[in-house]
Amino acid sequence: MELSRQARIIPSDRVLYKDVGGEAVLLDLETETYFGLNGVGARLWHLLAASRSLGEVQDALMDEFDVAPEVLTKDVLDLVEELLERRLVRLSA
Repeated sequence: MELSRQARIIPSDRVLYKDVGGEAVLLDLETETYFGLNGVGARLWHLLAASRSLGEVQDALMDEFDVAPEVLTKDVLDLVEELLERRLVRLSA
């Protein structure tokens, strides 16, 4: 799936989110499965939940973490695609 910087990805209504010591756990209420996020993934989740575009999320993460832009872009897209596949998030209309 090709995601643009303008795409808005939002958490699914069927997912519960819980901070756990700087990381996070997602619970899919439909499948009753858990999905863990490290600190960077948890920050990405917060930014997505604030209804920011994918580009805004990437820019915010670049400001907060010391990482090469191409590495950050790949990691963000990989995580967002996995969250989409698991139906933990969805593309906003």
